[in-house]
Amino acid sequence: MRLEQLYIFQKIAESGSIRKASESLYSSPQNISKSMIQLEKEWNTTLYTRSKTGIQLTEDGEQAYLLIQNILKDIEVLNQYFHVETPALYCSETQALVSVCSCSVMEPIATATINIILSENSEAPIQIDKKSSSEIRKDLYTLEKEDDMPDLVLLNEVPEKMTFLQKKTEKIYHCYFIFSDELCLQVPLGDPLAQYDKIPLKLLETLPMLLYTGTPKQKAVGEKIIQELGHEMKNVSRTSNIETCSRIALNQHKYCFVGYPSVEFRPMANVAYVPLEVSIHADQLLLVKKRRRNRTFTNAFIKSMDDCFNLKKLW
Repeated sequence: MRLEQLYIFQKIAESGSIRKASESLYSSPQNISKSMIQLEKEWNTTLYTRSKTGIQLTEDGEQAYLLIQNILKDIEVLNQYFHVETPALYCSETQALVSVCSCSVMEPIATATINIILSENSEAPIQIDKKSSSEIRKDLYTLEKEDDMPDLVLLNEVPEKMTFLQKKTEKIYHCYFIFSDELCLQVPLGDPLAQYDKIPLKLLETLPMLLYTGTPKQKAVGEKIIQELGHEMKNVSRTSNIETCSRIALNQHKYCFVGYPSVEFRPMANVAYVPLEVSIHADQLLLVKKRRRNRTFTNAFIKSMDDCFNLKKLW
């Protein structure tokens, strides 16, 4: 569960329409629906039903709305007590729309950066799309109109494919290197595998794995690379929920891949992150559209990322 999802559900409950909620939040109805599906799946319930007249809250939905109201009020009280200006997840000014597409690993940083900019600068309508890196690449490679492409893109890319990414995007985007992750195996500290300095690829063929893929129907990028190296993992299940993948893997006594040192920006206690015997890296990248309408916001975004990561321009 993310705070963003609570704000989204609040808007849906109050407006009685996913379309109206998406318009006020400057997001697409598809993203709003996807976020709610994830929340309902996590809570194992149905929050609302659709009809010709709009959204109808279920009994659980009514109760969730009341509880969420209290939670958001408590957050506001906390911010007021500590003299913190409550950052807006979304905004309502009718300036040039800024479209931001972020892979799930980078979404916490993208959202935090946007909130900081909106609290310190003039507001602009923002549309945030969270997708897997493979979905982002597919969109970038297939969209024909430059206007349809997002202003800012955060994704991870393995170095071997960087040349192809550059060929496809350099006419439209500037590319910045943020940082590099190394693919590691998440292992509980008490597990014998935690004693390894490097995990043999052959060993991965025997381990029960849970892998984050963006969509359970496709293989993870790390899984594909390991397959190309001649090793087929046989006992694999997949999930589209990056927020809980690591924890679910531990609860189900399975292993999973994580990017280190970022470790999804939420390192877990009592867990070792052991690299593989063949080093597999993924570079976190920021693509910035060359021709964009809201330069004030996008320039502030670049500066904020540069302050955190010392950006290096690649093309």
